[in-house]
Amino acid sequence: MADDEAAAVAALLEALAEHTGPPVSVSELCRRTGLSRPTVETAAPMVLVLLSAFGVLRSEHEPTNGQAGVVPVSPQARYFLHSLASYVRTGRSILANWERPGTAEPPYTSRQALSGPQFLYLMEERRLALDSDAAPLRRTDVVQVVVKCRLRGRGGRAQYLLVYDDRARQYQLPGGHIRASDADVRAAAARELEEELPGYDHTPGRDELKELGTVSAVQLSRTFGAVTEYRVVFFQLESKARSIPVGPGGRWVPEDALLDQVTLLDGTTLNVTALNRLDQSLPGGLRSLPWSLPDAQRRSLRAVVRDRPWETVGLVIGILGLLLSVIPLLG
Repeated sequence: MADDEAAAVAALLEALAEHTGPPVSVSELCRRTGLSRPTVETAAPMVLVLLSAFGVLRSEHEPTNGQAGVVPVSPQARYFLHSLASYVRTGRSILANWERPGTAEPPYTSRQALSGPQFLYLMEERRLALDSDAAPLRRTDVVQVVVKCRLRGRGGRAQYLLVYDDRARQYQLPGGHIRASDADVRAAAARELEEELPGYDHTPGRDELKELGTVSAVQLSRTFGAVTEYRVVFFQLESKARSIPVGPGGRWVPEDALLDQVTLLDGTTLNVTALNRLDQSLPGGLRSLPWSLPDAQRRSLRAVVRDRPWETVGLVIGILGLLLSVIPLLG
């Protein structure tokens, strides 16, 4: 924005902020600030339209001449207009970090709240709340893989593998975006498994990916902050392997918790909107799917400790107590 244009917009914002009387027309505000007629006819109305998106102005008709007039809705709104005028006049930016993907859930630090993608996420969250049919800003094709197993020590109940997405800060099924370099969606699913499960090597003849269906879901992107339409192609992994390698970011979740929208895993929400729709579209739901592995999956020591921390602490204390009681006998 040129210096004279920035000065004109800042002057208009200041005039709006300082007006405390009845609603006043745009032309009157421009006259008070000495703005030129082209500014009155073009820039000023555009500024007011933009400000209406922030809800800081109330529009009424002037009682004297019937023209549309505006007035700030509160003292806080006036302070907002003064602050905005300062940013416009100095050419400084309110928001930053537009290049950095990823958003977070509250509470926010001041730096997070003024991060571009985070601010966009809050805007889009409100837009979706005001209109559940809000048009998505982006569309993308992704693939996700269902891995259904029995785990030793969990009573034979079905468990489903989720992995943590660092950028979205959520747990979800293994999978990701389909790339132009992928031969097809099945190849994309195999690639994602190899990338997200450390030590996993997709082996034809041993490992098979069976397509379950395609689901569309419109939801907020935790990475880009925009309302997004996801076209999700689901597969299930069926393997003759004895076990599936699960990295530190992997978690096994029972079916009832998996499909519950309020479930938290390590204090983090689950991204399972599309999976719930898949469950509703499958005859018999996820329960009808076969096991991904022929045998029950062993759990790592880390997983056992994470699932039963107090029992583990008690066991360690018991072992230490036994050792302390034996040591004097050895002397």
